[in-house]
Amino acid sequence: EYMGEDVRRDLRDVVDICNAKKKQTNYLRQLIAQLSRGILPKSWNRYKVPAGTTVLQWVADFSERVHQLRSISQIANASSNTAALKAMNIWLGGLFTAEAYVTATRQFVAQVNSWSLEELSLKVKVLDDPHAKLDSNTFGIVNLNVLGALCKDNKLSLTGEISNELPLTSLAWVKLPVNERGVVLEGEVELPVYLNFTRSELLFTLNFPVGDKENPKKFYERGVALICSKPNL
Repeated sequence: EYMGEDVRRDLRDVVDICNAKKKQTNYLRQLIAQLSRGILPKSWNRYKVPAGTTVLQWVADFSERVHQLRSISQIANASSNTAALKAMNIWLGGLFTAEAYVTATRQFVAQVNSWSLEELSLKVKVLDDPHAKLDSNTFGIVNLNVLGALCKDNKLSLTGEISNELPLTSLAWVKLPVNERGVVLEGEVELPVYLNFTRSELLFTLNFPVGDKENPKKFYERGVALICSKPNL
């Protein structure tokens, strides 16, 4: 059953109880108590969110997720091929299973190019133009935030700011020889990409070039990382 339908039904029942049109049940009594204190009901919490997320934060987040899914569905239904769907920039943290999307992009590139999955490595580039056109092996990610650093001209520099949102991040699956897979080149830093600010769900890692005057070791010491959700969720 669709999560949104359950939420709407629960809210309709709460309104009916407030208008004396419906009797309370144990479930609805507990639901009202949680909502009145701003607590996210357990029955609504069906995807990963940080502990302590309030019901207002969850509703705003859920609404944005549904909006993205509706856009994906509309594009998929309007086009008979995958080109239009692939061209859509995705809020990775807004997917209910972000890991599945990353896996699907890898499988897509492998199938289109007749490559094996083991030959593919993920390469990242930050683009200043949010409407930049990407090639068939590259996917656009939006709302990606870097913690403790900022990006300029596709190079990271340390900063005292807590978080900076990247304009458009392109993730490309490229075919590399065995000796180049998993290698962090000089002037690069390997950073973890987490689902949200709790850093409890690691999705993958990306190698970013750093500024000419930056010491890559400092990025590890400062705990620089990327998150796919907004800093407050």
